[in-house]
Amino acid sequence: MDNVKWWHRNIDRKEFFINGFINHYPDFIVMTKAGRILMVETKGDQLLNEDSRNKLFLGRKWANMAGTKYRYFMVFESKDPGLEGAYNKEDFLNLLKKL
Repeated sequence: MDNVKWWHRNIDRKEFFINGFINHYPDFIVMTKAGRILMVETKGDQLLNEDSRNKLFLGRKWANMAGTKYRYFMVFESKDPGLEGAYNKEDFLNLLKKL
């Protein structure tokens, strides 16, 4: 996307993680040309479960504490997860274009 400056595939258990009641390693780190840092956790539709809800809670808490330049998103393949801060892939990509 034109507004993405760079992205990085975050290596599980080796690189960046959000430390909380669980250690959460978001799948991607994205920097937009506007200077926002996005943590993106991708999920297959079958993974809408309690673990995903816990990661979403922790990620959103991290983003709120980190400041206005930081955002957290959980992205499901096609299913509308019905959770604040979680999107299906199509909706997320449309949102990303605006960041």
